[in-house]
Amino acid sequence: MLCSLFAPASVFAATPIPIAITFAEQAVHLVRDTGMYSAGRGTALRADDVIDSGNATIQLDFAGSTVAVGPDSQVFIGRGMELVLLKGWLKVRGAVPHGVRLSTGGVQFDSTGATVTLHVVPGTSELFPESSDLPVTELADGKVQRGGKVPREQFGVKNGTVPLRLATRPSRDFLAGMPRAFLDVLIPVAVKGPTRPPRRERRATFAELAPWLAEQPSLRQQVQRRFSPFTPAPR
Repeated sequence: MLCSLFAPASVFAATPIPIAITFAEQAVHLVRDTGMYSAGRGTALRADDVIDSGNATIQLDFAGSTVAVGPDSQVFIGRGMELVLLKGWLKVRGAVPHGVRLSTGGVQFDSTGATVTLHVVPGTSELFPESSDLPVTELADGKVQRGGKVPREQFGVKNGTVPLRLATRPSRDFLAGMPRAFLDVLIPVAVKGPTRPPRRERRATFAELAPWLAEQPSLRQQVQRRFSPFTPAPR
């Protein structure tokens, strides 16, 4: 999966992915190529986009999976059926038979048939599977460490290179910080009519994106090459 996510952009440039914003409390920022855009309900997304939700909660339809993104959160749209939560909050209700693959700097998992709340702050990934046991792969510095599992309705925490820790219930801070909308069951929202493109506002800068990518070294270099095409590829 990591090979797919970080493959050269040119390989996937012409491959559309079925993902769109189906609900947005207000317009959000979208980084596409080297541009900063404004996006809202009905906007079609594509591989290599980066969403910054700002003060809004948004909902995505991703090939039948329903994904909610909380305020002050950044998400990278991967290739195929992949999302990377760079910072903030995300809740997914994975479709059957194929759900979205989710990654952070600390864990990755397949959401097929699962409902999972995920939270990321620098150095820490927290996850709470509501509907079923969740097999996960633990990561550190962009490399696979080990496999693991978070049982249904238990709480998993991954800090840096430390192995995944489990608790019988989410922490007080997790519950207090979780967006209130995440307490509800995720319901798919339909968008009538054709999707629409985002509205370009200005040129983006790599300096704006770099803090979000601090725990994703391969992804950071991939994005940096958008702005500096002659940056050497990582060895």
